[in-house]
Amino acid sequence: MIPRPAVAITALLLPMLIAASDPSGDVRPCRPGTAAVDDVDEAPDLVSATGSIVELGTSALWTLRFADALRVPDVRGTPFRVDLVLRDPSVPVTSFAYYHGLNRLVRYDAVGDPTLTILLLPERGQNVFIPPRIEGDTMTIQVPGRILSADEDETGTSPGLQRMRWGVIVRDGPTCDSLRGGRPTERFEIGASPSPSGVAPDRMAATDADGGVPAVVMIVIGALVIAGGGWWSVRGVRRRGRG
Repeated sequence: MIPRPAVAITALLLPMLIAASDPSGDVRPCRPGTAAVDDVDEAPDLVSATGSIVELGTSALWTLRFADALRVPDVRGTPFRVDLVLRDPSVPVTSFAYYHGLNRLVRYDAVGDPTLTILLLPERGQNVFIPPRIEGDTMTIQVPGRILSADEDETGTSPGLQRMRWGVIVRDGPTCDSLRGGRPTERFEIGASPSPSGVAPDRMAATDADGGVPAVVMIVIGALVIAGGGWWSVRGVRRRGRG
């Protein structure tokens, strides 16, 4: 049996190794006291989301998974909406309705001829980009970093992406499902894009701007904790047998 300390350490590491998850079946009214959930306007049930910085730091990529296949275009009632909410620490934040502590929105509406709308809230700016890719229960959204964060050195990369935090709010009519309350608190992972130095991506020790540990390192640490715990347990059994 694996010792309790090993189990505890692994439990602490586990949230860093998997995508941000959201409970299934938690679609609720967007605001307390609003209309009850019905079978016409019910938001798609979000179950997990990941956000990565890819293509040598030039793009942000999100992968959202839902409990069921998405129906697009959504012709029942009002089209459902997916909002990626972002907070860039270099820009003032704002709050309104059930949106809190954000300053960028990446918005998709499930209409017949969709686009992505990027709203820069403090600057009152707006851009449009190609719509997400939808395959069954999975939605993939990719946005150039220069649309979201200033390209300070005009190299095509956006260092500000690493400092950003993001969240997800899915809405249909009066009903919503959000990732951890819909606030922009999630960090970007560093995607496996080719390295300009020629070093293979899985050998790069990439960290986020806040000094976070790479996912690969966390996986290795978790595996070592489990293996070490098992070895210690076997060693203890052998000692007791000899005694």
